Amino acid sequence: MTSHRIGARVAGLSPAQLCAIIEAQAGASDAALRVAEEHAARLVEQPEWVLSEVLLSPDLAPHILAQLPTTEHAVKGTCRAWRCGWKETLKKRERPRVVVFGGHNNDGEFRNSLERYDPSTNEWEEEAVAPMATARESAGMATLDSKLYAVGGGDGGGALSSVERYDLATNVWEEVAPMATARESHAVAVLDGKMYAVGGENEDDGALSSVERYDPATNAWEAVAPLAEARVEHAVAVLDGKLYAVGGYNDDGGGLSSVERFDPALDAWEAVVPMAAARDFHGMAVLDSKLYAVGGSAGIGHLSSVERYDPALDAWEAVAPMAEARYKLAVAVLDGRLYAVGGQDAGYNALSSVERYDPGTNAWEAVVPMGTARLFFGVALLRG
Repeated sequence: MTSHRIGARVAGLSPAQLCAIIEAQAGASDAALRVAEEHAARLVEQPEWVLSEVLLSPDLAPHILAQLPTTEHAVKGTCRAWRCGWKETLKKRERPRVVVFGGHNNDGEFRNSLERYDPSTNEWEEEAVAPMATARESAGMATLDSKLYAVGGGDGGGALSSVERYDLATNVWEEVAPMATARESHAVAVLDGKMYAVGGENEDDGALSSVERYDPATNAWEAVAPLAEARVEHAVAVLDGKLYAVGGYNDDGGGLSSVERFDPALDAWEAVVPMAAARDFHGMAVLDSKLYAVGGSAGIGHLSSVERYDPALDAWEAVAPMAEARYKLAVAVLDGRLYAVGGQDAGYNALSSVERYDPGTNAWEAVVPMGTARLFFGVALLRG
């Protein structure tokens, strides 16, 4: 039986070895790894379980099947779809894509759609998504455990503390625990499996220096050390296990070039060298172990300039500017290149255009635009 052939392949592996094989596969989702860790011993002791249970998991199955010779393949005893094309399915599921979600146009119309960019085809695919329970602008957006989170933001009547989570597989939103503090124009990032909501503002407190951390395992938020300086419309990113908060503006509306770095082990922020230019409404991402601050505003107009921070030198340097000034944009890193997506141009028009930066050539190039112009939107990197 096929299950006996699987047993010959799997039975010689320890649970730890099986987990290592799955983890080594590019594109293994957090959910797949959790399933592998939870059931590794059972997979080794009862290889027939692979047929009855594991193949039902679209996240985990490709990473198990990839280890089996095609002459002894588990799918020969299962469904026709897997038998005819499991290799292509694996490639497709593991292909990384940039996903943009939500935002609005210049008229304030909410964009309740999602688009995915595939660099292998240089195409965007748009799909409708289930509406959130609450329309949000200036919300924090992040991806945690392969789900999109919309954190706080404004609904036209004030800042929100509520948080919603979207499952792309089921096209369903669900509410999770709210933050302790209502926030809009804040920034969100994921570090060590937990999500941080940093700064922002609300009607009662003005600009915020407070920071909260969400643990999906307990569905609870907790306060961590506050910023040294209140920040609104700043950007955050994670580099070398630490969280950076860069630029923004303060309670007086003054633009900030300053940068703070959070160490979760110490629960403390420290100042690092500031940028050359004050920036707010900018994008930020990590590429080749360096931090990039992209576009935004310096209080005197929209910026096309880009700065790069090297933590080893504690220094910023200018790199090639974008072809177009962008404000309220989103940025993402894919296949060793930095993407600047949408935003607003110097004429205050919402943009659908996209530019891509290659650090090897220090140059930007245009790629195919989104189907929808967007600003104040979320961006994530997903596989599949």
